[in-house]
Amino acid sequence: MHRAKAQAFSVFLFILALSSCVTINNNDGSVEAAESNSSNPDAISVSPAATQESSTSTALTSSTSPTATATTTDTPATTTPSPTATPVPTTSFPSLDVRPFQNQGVAMQFWGRQWVPSADDPLRAEFIESLDLLTEMNINYVSIHFNVQIGEGWGPNGVVFDRNTNVTLTDAQVYDLVALLKERGFIVNLKLGFWHPDPKFTMAGYIPNDVDLWFTNWGEELVHFATLSEQAGVDAFDVAYEMANLTTDQKYTAQWNTLIDGVEAVYNGQVTANFLNPVEAQEAVFLNRLDTVMTSIFYKHVATGNNNPTVDELVESWTDTSTDLDSVIDLNRWGIWGIDDSIMNEIEAIHTISGKPIMIGDMGFISLDGAASNWNSNFGIETNPASNDDQADQYEAFFQAARQLDRSWFKGVLFVTWFPFDSTNSTGPYADSTYRTNDIGPRGRAFRGKPAEQLIIDKFGGR
Repeated sequence: MHRAKAQAFSVFLFILALSSCVTINNNDGSVEAAESNSSNPDAISVSPAATQESSTSTALTSSTSPTATATTTDTPATTTPSPTATPVPTTSFPSLDVRPFQNQGVAMQFWGRQWVPSADDPLRAEFIESLDLLTEMNINYVSIHFNVQIGEGWGPNGVVFDRNTNVTLTDAQVYDLVALLKERGFIVNLKLGFWHPDPKFTMAGYIPNDVDLWFTNWGEELVHFATLSEQAGVDAFDVAYEMANLTTDQKYTAQWNTLIDGVEAVYNGQVTANFLNPVEAQEAVFLNRLDTVMTSIFYKHVATGNNNPTVDELVESWTDTSTDLDSVIDLNRWGIWGIDDSIMNEIEAIHTISGKPIMIGDMGFISLDGAASNWNSNFGIETNPASNDDQADQYEAFFQAARQLDRSWFKGVLFVTWFPFDSTNSTGPYADSTYRTNDIGPRGRAFRGKPAEQLIIDKFGGR
């Protein structure tokens, strides 16, 4: 496809900085979700590689489970009941003939170790509550994302990584988090990224100062966390996540193959990648190595100034093929990743080119007046009023538009962001977060406690 070249790519990168199953391979090459859900009559067995988490999960939870000890005495005594562990809720969702997508879920982002609190941390109860609430949302899939920091003393284009900073979850925290999600019946996808404290840094705009050394060093990070994922029972592991400057150049094909070989040597689950947008996904040089292709979706749906578009306008924005002024194609001519077809057609083109199952792996809508005209970022419209209607209407429009996607290849969607704490609590652990303004609170894209939450539950439930 021809890619429009335009002047607004730098603006898009800045905006992106603010936003930043158990499966079985069938003989015909398609991929199905293995739904280990006792309440689902369509549940199918889990592949051996994906069930390796069971012993790990037991080991992680058994140490905290009370053990009843029977005692007898020579004289009658009042019997004190042994403490009983609270049953862990498991997710429940409709069968495939009812729910809209094979895989439907949420994305969780962890910006530091304090966001996976230990068992003795006072925040642990709130953390567990947030996971329990997910079991009531008609979902079967959860992605987890965290970063590895570029090493101290290296600039934002550095190629040395340090997983021992507070930015990166510890191995024990990854085990803990995955075990908690698997215990609740979720398919788990790991999206690993990297980060630098420079406020202008984005993975999408990252260009390493030594490409060969980047592939070597980042490959080592992926192998470390792929090994951990294999042991913990992660079902799908991303080998790339929104690093658009490195994935589409043919001269890097051999290096990507070597990197993926290293992951596959230690990991037996689904090998996936989540691209910045459908155009990057179409042009990636290693599509043949993936089991499922994921893409992020963040577009300008209506023209600037249209702060309260109707649901009908928003539905049309997904299928608009016009190239007129202020059409969706015209509004999204940012740089080399500009679209030249409707959003839905660009998503389908990923499958046409790759032959792979496709998922939207990262998409969210903020509750802010004017969000749909601003790539669902608050950049430049920070003073606009909060608007739950704007957020809910965008979700409604997506569900309506997505009916046209062929379920034989379109395998589902993950919505951002579900935070591991109560995102409606203005005094909670995210109160001072630099991510707060665009992610949580009344103007953020977190949907917990907003009308969009119930809308998602209803839509995922087939209603």
